Amino acid sequence: MKFSLDRHRIDRIPREEIIAELRRVAKLYKFRRFSGREFDKASTLCKRSAVLNKFDSWYDALAATRLELRPHRNKRKDTIPEKELFGELERVWHLLGHRPSKTEWESIKPKYSYTTYKSRFDGWVNACAAFIEFKSDENAATADDTNLEQAGARFRKRTEIREEEKRTIPLRLRLEVLKRDQFRCVFCGRSPATEAGVVLHIDHKHAFSRGGKTITKNLQCLCGDCNLGKGKSIIVK
Repeated sequence: MKFSLDRHRIDRIPREEIIAELRRVAKLYKFRRFSGREFDKASTLCKRSAVLNKFDSWYDALAATRLELRPHRNKRKDTIPEKELFGELERVWHLLGHRPSKTEWESIKPKYSYTTYKSRFDGWVNACAAFIEFKSDENAATADDTNLEQAGARFRKRTEIREEEKRTIPLRLRLEVLKRDQFRCVFCGRSPATEAGVVLHIDHKHAFSRGGKTITKNLQCLCGDCNLGKGKSIIVK
């Protein structure tokens, strides 16, 4: 055998051969639309990168086959109800006893993928934080300080940070405090994710009525019981 530094270049595969491979893969998927990732799994000729070297987009590549491909019937990730996503997250959270990491989540083989949550909430930690707020609102359905919208929709709504002189704590600031305090009461350590009935509040360390500012360092995460206890201790003094 004669050895040479030359190698086969996948970007030199003729356009006609790529189209033929697309048609072959389409037949494997029973003539429904398929993604580039699905093509990579089924193709024996090349990867999607070689296809995109010949076509402007994946849509154009499929159109070049001149096949009538059926729509993909799988449920789109962005149409999965947030309640279902949070329900699966709660199941895994209870199973582990703590917030799952990417590796832990994938090892359990849950109903929805890690990427589904990351894409939906702009990050895994953000998804977990949205779940904590969802559980807090669910547990505090009749509480006076839970007049905001359902946590999932509330989290994704982009709001401007209010001035520190105002009592109302903006959602982004609430999220910062929840992340910093690890979604637990800083006094007793309880969390709504692992203990039913727990409601988390974002509390001013130095009372707003006494000049305390609505800024991160003056805020803390407390459960309803500890927050109420704190209020009583102030009254006694």
